[in-house]
This record gives sequence, structure tokens and C-alpha cells, in this order.
Amino acid sequence: MHRNPIVKNSQVGDAIAGIVTVFGIDILIIFIALLFNTLSPMFMSVVFSIGAIQLIYVLPLLRWSIKRRVKGFSKGLLLGTLAIAAVNVACFLVTYKFFSSGAR
Repeated sequence: MHRNPIVKNSQVGDAIAGIVTVFGIDILIIFIALLFNTLSPMFMSVVFSIGAIQLIYVLPLLRWSIKRRVKGFSKGLLLGTLAIAAVNVACFLVTYKFFSSGAR
């Protein structure tokens, strides 16, 4: 089979799939934490540590996608993870500033 060299394989769709995968799993984790919050308020701490919890599922997914040589999906996983981690850090800093200024 002869490949057409003019048509290139785009990784944009795979990258979007990786980002959507990360966001979807994070939303699922937050939803589960909210369900378990009725049992114990401790589960709400999951929402504030979602950036760290991402390591549990992102590293195996990243390893799998690199092994399968799906570069776009790997890039999407990293972009989605960095975006969620940045939002998590920003929320933590706002919360920290709120509680530290109220203690004075």
C-alpha cells in the first residue's frame, strides 16, 4: 500500500482525547469524593489534592501511551495534567491567603 506523503497524520485529535481523558477522570474523582463526603468530610480533601491524585492514574496512562507510540495522546495527557495541577495550585494559594489573612 502506497502512502500519500502530502497528507500528514495529525496528532491534534489524539491530544484532545488525552486532555478530555484527564478532565473526565478528574471530574469522576471529584464526583466520587462528593458522594463519600456524606460519610465523612475527610473525602472533600480529595478535591483540594486532585493534582497529587492525578499521579495515580496519569503515570500508568502515560506509560501505556508511550509504549503504544501514541504521541498526541501523551501530549494531551501532559497538557491536561499540567492545566489541572495549575488550577489546583492557584486554588490552594487563594485558600491559603484567605485563611492566613483571617487569622490576624
